[in-house]
Amino acid sequence: MRPKCSQCNTSAVLKMKGTYLCIDCFSKLQEANYLTHIQLASICNQLLDDMDDIAGLPRTGGRYQIPTRTTINAGKTTYNNIQVKDSIVGTINTGNVKKLDSSVSAMRGENRQELANAIQQLTQVILNAPDLEPSDKDSALECLSFLSDQALTPEMERQPTVSKTIVSTLEKILANTGSIASIWSVVKPLFDGIF
Repeated sequence: MRPKCSQCNTSAVLKMKGTYLCIDCFSKLQEANYLTHIQLASICNQLLDDMDDIAGLPRTGGRYQIPTRTTINAGKTTYNNIQVKDSIVGTINTGNVKKLDSSVSAMRGENRQELANAIQQLTQVILNAPDLEPSDKDSALECLSFLSDQALTPEMERQPTVSKTIVSTLEKILANTGSIASIWSVVKPLFDGIF
């Protein structure tokens, strides 16, 4: 009979310092150790900088290299409201999609369903449009992200002139795309009403 993981009671695959762990719990332990390493390296770097400052020296000397984490998103990504298929993951700025997804959720939280649904549908159509170049998709998503942020901004703090310019820029990007025209005809009046 295989031993059980001491953390989650599934089948263990390794023994570490007398404790049995499954793959998932071992992975979590490794992640915790990695984060501790980064935190300690940051503290050491700060202490070295402080010592240089106290001694009146330029900040030189050995530093621990803190690796930047790389996240590779393979396959279909689903946020709360928008789906990004694997075929376009590497061609767009997913940060804009994430901001749009958050904006849609915030609008729904403020009970602005019509605008939230329109932005969600427009974002999804832009992502899936076969007749829109990847650079145009990225530009359109960036414009839409800005407009969504502005729509959530209190009226007195909005930038209406910039927003109107962004609406016309977005319209120019989407003008030659037949697959987006019907949804754009719904979204544009909503933005015109806000700005």
